[in-house]
Amino acid sequence: MKVLFTAFDGENNSSKLLLDRINYKHKLCLRNDFARSARRLERELESNDFDLVISFGQAPLPKDTIKIETVGRGEQNYKTSYDYNLLAKVLSSNFDVRISEDAGKYLCNHLYYCGLKYINDNNLKTKMIFIHIPMKDKISDFDALATIATKIFDNAY
Repeated sequence: MKVLFTAFDGENNSSKLLLDRINYKHKLCLRNDFARSARRLERELESNDFDLVISFGQAPLPKDTIKIETVGRGEQNYKTSYDYNLLAKVLSSNFDVRISEDAGKYLCNHLYYCGLKYINDNNLKTKMIFIHIPMKDKISDFDALATIATKIFDNAY
C-alpha cells in the first residue's frame, strides 16, 4: 500500500511533530497557506499513485482525543471513502476517538475538501482521511500515535 502522510508546518504544531515521528518515505509537510498547501497536495496526487492519503491537523481537543474527519466541506461536500470506523476502533485502544462531519472552517477543512475534490474530479482510486490531533501538551504518547499511524500503511488495520 502506497500512503502519503501530510501535516502542517510549525515548530509547535502537533501534526508536524507527529509527522516527524512517522517512519515512512512519503511525507509532506505543508505550509499554513490555503492555496499553496492545496496545490502541493494536488501535485503529489497527480504525480504519484497513492492508495491512501492520511492528513493530520492540530485542534484544541481534550487530552488524548483524536477526531476523525469524514467530510470536506466547500461548494459541495465530499465524504471520505476510507473505512474510518475501522480506524476509530484501532485508535480507541489508546485514545478517545470522535467521528466528526465538521473539519472546521479553516485550513484543515480546506485541504481536506480540496484533496477529496481532486480525487473525485480525477476519478482516482486514492482514499483520503483527515485526523485532528490535540495540541502537543495534550498528547501523552506521540510515539504510540506514530506507531499506530505507521501500521495503517502496513495493512495491519
